[in-house]
This record gives sequence, C-alpha cells and structure tokens, in this order.
Amino acid sequence: MKLIFDEATRACIGAVEGPWHGGGLVVEVDALPDDLSILSLSDEGEIVADETVALARAKTARIAEIKRQAAGLIAALQWRIERAEERDRLGLPGETVEEVFLEREAIRRASNRCEAEVEAALDVQAVQAVQFAVTEADRAIPQRLTRLEFLRRFTDEEMQSIVAAADTSPALKAALLKWQTAEGIVLTDPATVAGVQALEIAGLIAPGRAEAILTPPNPT
Repeated sequence: MKLIFDEATRACIGAVEGPWHGGGLVVEVDALPDDLSILSLSDEGEIVADETVALARAKTARIAEIKRQAAGLIAALQWRIERAEERDRLGLPGETVEEVFLEREAIRRASNRCEAEVEAALDVQAVQAVQFAVTEADRAIPQRLTRLEFLRRFTDEEMQSIVAAADTSPALKAALLKWQTAEGIVLTDPATVAGVQALEIAGLIAPGRAEAILTPPNPT
C-alpha cells in the first residue's frame, strides 16, 4: 500500500495498491489509515497525523448526531401534544400540553448540554464518550402558573382575609384583580414577589407563607 503526498503542500492526496506512475511523493505503508485527509509528510519524510483536524471533524460529526437524536425525540412528542390539546378541549383528565412542552424543553437542554461537552472535549476519545441522554438536571422547573394554580396556593382562610382587606385597600384590591384576571402568574416576577411579601408584612398570611407560595412547584 502506498500513500501519495502533494509535493508542494505535502498533504496526503490519495492511496494506491501496486505500482504508481503519477506525480507526488510516494511512501510505502503496511496498513491504510482510517482518514487520509489528516495526514501530511514532514520534511524528514515522516507521516504526521493532524490531530487538531481529526478532533474538529469528530466534534462536527458527534454534534450532528446529537442534534439528529434530539430532533427525533422532539418529533415523536407531537402526537402527545395533539392528544393533550384534545383532552383539554374535552375537559378530560390526563397529560397536559404544558407537561409535554416541559419534556420537549428537557430534550433541547440535554442536546445543548451534550453539544457543550463535545465542544469542550480535548481528544477524539472524549468526543466519542459523550452519549446523548436526558437527565433530571435537564428538566426545567416551571416558574409560570395559571391564575387558578396560583390562587390555590393560598388557604381558604388566607383568601378570605385578603378579600376582606381588599374592601378597604384600593391597592390590594387592584393587585387581587390582576391575579384573578391574568392568563398566568410568573412566580419570579418582581411585582408578584412584592405583592405576596406585602401580604405577609400586613399579617394577611402567616410568617414564612410568602416563601412557600413563591416556591416553584416540583416537576413530576
């Protein structure tokens, strides 16, 4: 087996078996390397493999595979989204659209994490060791609740106290109206945080309850 190198660039341009009557520099080898494109010939006549090129190509290929796997998993969720939407319209129990969206978000986060691991790899072996999988760390904790989910975080006694106090407090009445009519409540929104904390300061909810009410729900 012979490797052919360009005389000017000294990059490997091919390989042949048997006689070679073309141009270039010819070097006999016992076995054909896996990737000829990363080979070059040193001034001393030694075959050199450019590991930087090999690593870059390995990263590109691995990232493309991770993206392909993630896209396949996301596409497979579409029927569950449609089914959840049907159940929601019919008022039937079961998996919600938000739950499927959270799973889809976890896949995207896992893909981003694995791609970052590939980019940080220092050799081809480390690149190949990165396996795409969704972990618990990839699962997002929702910060947005429906208004009903948010109001249910208050006890009946707390709501009664808040509603009664709102009759004599225009500011509290306005805040309560916003919560009751909003499409969603973001727990980390400064206005939400300040409003709930104000309820605790005013004694309308017990000490420590503001933190409990503002704590994001655990994903299931």
